[in-house]
Amino acid sequence: QSYKIFSNMLSMQTVRRAFMPMRSMSSPVGKLREPVIGLIAASVRQGSFNEKLVLAAGKVAESKGATTKVIRLDGAHELPLYCQDLEAAGFPEAAKKLKAEMASCDAWIIAGPEYNGFATPLFVNSVAWASRGDPQGEMYSTFKAKTAAVISTSPGGLGGMRALGSYKELLQNLGVTCLPLSVAVGGSFKAFKEDGSLEDGQPATMLDSLLTRLYEISREEANRSAACAIISSMKQAQTAGEYGAIPGQKATVSW
Repeated sequence: QSYKIFSNMLSMQTVRRAFMPMRSMSSPVGKLREPVIGLIAASVRQGSFNEKLVLAAGKVAESKGATTKVIRLDGAHELPLYCQDLEAAGFPEAAKKLKAEMASCDAWIIAGPEYNGFATPLFVNSVAWASRGDPQGEMYSTFKAKTAAVISTSPGGLGGMRALGSYKELLQNLGVTCLPLSVAVGGSFKAFKEDGSLEDGQPATMLDSLLTRLYEISREEANRSAACAIISSMKQAQTAGEYGAIPGQKATVSW
């Protein structure tokens, strides 16, 4: 609870300014970092609109302060349809690489088209392999503490909206927190500017709101250990709680 209050009240910049003069504290402020957000397109066809959308979303996330990392599923073509017998024969290198890339991110932006109103077979099979190969007792470790924003686009008016729920359901089954808001961009052929960003309008506004929230949550998660360490240092500091104390009375601290 203390961490949540701390995170909501103070931005990273405020934390740095507030704690910079406190030389006597063993401050972990230098460990604060911006989140790494993975960009995953559930389609790898040449000229994929959803790949274009996730790259546009990545630029928006970067404008918030995040670092982005493109995670391409091209290598997933090397993966056979998941079967436990195949896994027992040897965990594929492509699956190991995918797991490592996904695990290295604090959050993901996933853009995917709909195949018959459902997530793409490529994405489902990729996630199936990425959910395997964990150490004993660490089931779904690749997906632990991850947050995802799920978006889509298609030439049709619904923008791939029918499949958004299937992407979220699959991820949530593995422990991922999927943001409630989604963005489905219709009319893909005319939805993008020449620089690859979305045309001005409601979809662009919604995407900005969605990624602002994703950035805030992933930043908190990326710095959870550092923030907890700061709170611990505050508790141990001799001057903690003295601000605003009544003269002549001993200051008390309540956490």
